[in-house]
Formats: sequence, structure tokens, C-alpha cells
Amino acid sequence: MEPTRTDYVIGDIPAATLAAAYQCGHCTSETSTFTDDNGIEHIAVHHDDGCPVLTGTLSALPDALRAAGTIPDTFKAH
Repeated sequence: MEPTRTDYVIGDIPAATLAAAYQCGHCTSETSTFTDDNGIEHIAVHHDDGCPVLTGTLSALPDALRAAGTIPDTFKAH
């Protein structure tokens, strides 16, 4: 069987579900989703100016993991 390449970081979670659950711990950012020309869904996080996540001072990983934790186990990769 040929390996399958995916862009999923934490399983096959609908982008809209993850975007709705994401909340930056350092600003009042809003999220949106979009689909690129290849049909891949992306999440855009619109951080406030000066947010340490936006500037790269702090990682968004803790916030992303928190968002993934609010999603039912049926959507998580095991």
C-alpha cells in the first residue's frame, strides 16, 4: 500500500470546528477558514497587533492544543 500524505496535524478534524474552538491566550483574535486552489482547508487566526503569538515571540501550539482538546474524541486521530 502506498503511503498517503496529509496536512492534518492532529487528525481529520474539520477546519471550521477547530477554528471555532481556537482562542488565543494573549489577545482577542478572531478566526476564519478558507479553501485554497488545491481544495485544502486552512484556518486563519487574525491576532491583534502586538500579540506575542503574531510577532513570533510565543508559540500558538498551546492554544491549538487547547482547541483540539474541546473536540469530541470521535474526531481525533488515535
